[in-house]
Amino acid sequence: MKKKKTVSLISFIVFVLLFAVLAVFVIPRKIYSFPLNENKLNIVIVGDSLFCNKSGEKNLAEILESKLDCEMLNCSLGGTCASKLNDGGEPDYYSDKLCFYNISNIICTGNKASVLDNVRRLSVSVNDALPKIKLLAGTNYDKEDILIVNYGVNDAFLRVPAVSNDKHDEFTYAGAVRCGLERIIHEYPDLKIILPEVTYATFVYYGENDEYYDEVTAEYRAAYNAELMKIADEYENVYYFDFSDSLDINNDNYEQYMSDGIHLNDEGKEVYASALADFIGEIN
Repeated sequence: MKKKKTVSLISFIVFVLLFAVLAVFVIPRKIYSFPLNENKLNIVIVGDSLFCNKSGEKNLAEILESKLDCEMLNCSLGGTCASKLNDGGEPDYYSDKLCFYNISNIICTGNKASVLDNVRRLSVSVNDALPKIKLLAGTNYDKEDILIVNYGVNDAFLRVPAVSNDKHDEFTYAGAVRCGLERIIHEYPDLKIILPEVTYATFVYYGENDEYYDEVTAEYRAAYNAELMKIADEYENVYYFDFSDSLDINNDNYEQYMSDGIHLNDEGKEVYASALADFIGEIN
């Protein structure tokens, strides 16, 4: 009996050793798709439609890429929020499943399964998310230089609180941003992270009279941006980009710079991309 136990123990040890050898030499390591060019500045963008909306010949990310002559991975998803939503929040299929909480987990772990499973069950309008989630999971962030995290307009539209007594409350805007950033900073401490200000937006209803039906109030925008500035001050390699320093878009001039009251038009994108390119040059 004792001899049988000894043989079993030896067999187990041999099995463990063989598995270790296979893990090191045979089982393939994670294959990264990005960055494609390590000799260029490499930038990843996550967030809402500010950077991915077309409303012209090029979207904002494409214009920024050409100005910086960099390698850009634009994984912005229209309609998404930073925050998680309480039960009954709308629109659940965007804001809860594709919020920054889940996106930051994909960045840190490469595990896209749970988000992909959720997205597949949801509206076909989020099909754009499937390839972008896969790209995020296949990126080697040790080789990336800058991550741009842009959220806020949709959080404000849904009246998500800016902050609560718990600064890690992911059902608030600041709590969600802070938690996501802390995960990423822990995994990639050398990655520079830019938090652009929440830009002005007024939501327009294209009805008979083309009247305003809602507006992202100055109070929400100011509260969100104040929290972003605090967060940028708290962490090394995190920077707040104040676009208002270059152009103050407001209710009097928004039609000159915005295509629909939410997204920048070609003139607005040109000003924004130039200002952000200069800002990146300063911090890099």
